[in-house]
Amino acid sequence: MASTFTRSQLEAYLQRIGYANSASGPECPRLHQLQASIEQDALKALEELQRRHISSIPWGNSAIHYSQHHSISTYPSAVFEKLVVRRLDGYCMENTNLLYVVLRSLGYQAYPAAGRVSNAAADPENAGSEVRYGSLGHMVIIVGISNQKYMVDVGFGNNGPTSPLPLLRNVSGDLIPPAQMKLDKTPLPEAVDQSQEFWVYSVRYGPDKDWAPMYAFAETEFLPQDFAMMNFNTSKGSSSWFTQRVVCVRHILGDDESSIKGLYVMAGKQVKRRVHGQTEIVQTLENENDRVEALSKWFGIHLLDHEVAGIQGLVSELK
Repeated sequence: MASTFTRSQLEAYLQRIGYANSASGPECPRLHQLQASIEQDALKALEELQRRHISSIPWGNSAIHYSQHHSISTYPSAVFEKLVVRRLDGYCMENTNLLYVVLRSLGYQAYPAAGRVSNAAADPENAGSEVRYGSLGHMVIIVGISNQKYMVDVGFGNNGPTSPLPLLRNVSGDLIPPAQMKLDKTPLPEAVDQSQEFWVYSVRYGPDKDWAPMYAFAETEFLPQDFAMMNFNTSKGSSSWFTQRVVCVRHILGDDESSIKGLYVMAGKQVKRRVHGQTEIVQTLENENDRVEALSKWFGIHLLDHEVAGIQGLVSELK
């Protein structure tokens, strides 16, 4: 049976993502308001949850580098402790896993599916035509609302979707304007059987730009033990870039909180702020003290001393 969270855990999650901060009541006021919103318009409520999640809980891999254990757990209570209680970051099998259990606990018809990230994801603007897909290593959620399935993803960093996408061919929407996102269905170029089609999530940075495929997935449900295997490879594999460098992304809500207007990205020795297609460097990182300070300032991640010490001697350490 799929895991669920308690009412108090759901209330803590909603507080974490800044949902209904003005709500008041004797017990779980945010949850009461959300349940009423779901009953009125389940898709609109889902859109708000996704939007607030990606603007509150950073996508990143700090625990692989800033810890004594250098490992990631996908167990729901461990993910909750890390992302909600400790207010740290997490990658797809943490962030999306957290939202999946939240949605199940709220009564949504939802299940997790696995995806393959394309080589175009590393540099979408210069992807070229030779697109290839890696092994299964990404997590998305399939949510059914009123006989329509949607793909929801809060764990793909700066190019991840900012709202639910219906499983419909060639239907696009706004990512962070002017950037756009879409789903389409197509065979994978490496596949022997070209009659098998997969959903492909793509982005482009403007109406006059080319679409770049980010990842492909099928509608098959995957189980927790499947993601445990994928997580091990992603967090421990010598060829996984997650083990080589520290990254972090947090989206920025628009002024009226009804859309996403930008994001903060930390990669290499820079923290960048991108708003509506315009990018500025907000901090340059010269050493570990700078990066730990940046994680706190821009992403709300406060590391303990023994966690900071965990990166010493790793290839990802800033010197």
